[in-house]
Amino acid sequence: MNLSRLDLNLLLVFTSIYNQKTITKAAEKLNLSQSAVSNALNRLRYTLDDDLFFRSSDMMKPTKRAEELAYPIQNALEQIQQSLSSEEFSPLTSERSFKFCLPDVAAGRILPQLAEIFQKDAPKIQAIAVSTSKGDLEKLKNQELDFIITSDEALRNDFKSPLGQKFDEYFNSFVIYKDRPQCVGRKDNPYFKDGKISLDNYTEANHVHISYDGTIDSPVNDYLKKINKQRKISMSVNYVSVAKEIVRSSDYLITLSGHLASFFNKANNFIIAPLPFDTDEYSVRLIWNKRSENEAAHAWMLSVLYKIQENSFGKDGAESNHYYTNPENRFKAV
Repeated sequence: MNLSRLDLNLLLVFTSIYNQKTITKAAEKLNLSQSAVSNALNRLRYTLDDDLFFRSSDMMKPTKRAEELAYPIQNALEQIQQSLSSEEFSPLTSERSFKFCLPDVAAGRILPQLAEIFQKDAPKIQAIAVSTSKGDLEKLKNQELDFIITSDEALRNDFKSPLGQKFDEYFNSFVIYKDRPQCVGRKDNPYFKDGKISLDNYTEANHVHISYDGTIDSPVNDYLKKINKQRKISMSVNYVSVAKEIVRSSDYLITLSGHLASFFNKANNFIIAPLPFDTDEYSVRLIWNKRSENEAAHAWMLSVLYKIQENSFGKDGAESNHYYTNPENRFKAV
């Protein structure tokens, strides 16, 4: 296609409709009338010879052609914006806000270290933490979030979605650590014997489950199903601290990652035992939108998070990558 025939403003309309999913919201985002956005979409449809979007319920859903164009167009527009911008980034003076999506235990490990760094090197920068929920990858794609820290298990439903199937197109990540689930109960819990738990005792006991969205879906249930067993989840809570008190004051069991189990047991009040059935190792990773990578502020924060990862889990905790271990190659503060 000859670019001289294409009004680049139409591409701004395209990305806004793609991200906002309605003509109304796209118009608000662009500060245009709905009719102006509709007319622009019709012009782009004619130019590209494709419908691009179709109405489904109360949303505008992209066609296959629009899905193919979405990332390249958004990436190109952002590179143009960054090239034309004269704004420089300095952590000492920046008032940039970063939004993180992460579980409470991860927040408890990372945010205090961030506070120390902010206090010394970036006094005006702000970090906002929100809990995990359904659709986090979609929010990250739309840049409503800057970073997600979560396990592959927690994102398994997202990975099955159309967006998850195109994960490598939209996102980058590095593994913070790898882990396996463990069984935890209070000391003197009768279901444990010599620091171990049998399969019969595991399935006979009551269980408490941590869920941030109220669902009881879990890979552990799938592992049990493979051997024709199931467990009884008697309580589902959305706070680790609440789950801890339930397990401390009862014979309930809880299944946690090894790192979280160790956090539970700082005061040595609990028994931690391997699960009495086979499980797979899984990864906990930091995820971000590829479209943010050329932004100096984002590169600086990524380098900070990598240093925190090294402090918390050691240099072998994350995948080795020149991009992360040498962030100065991507960012230089002014």
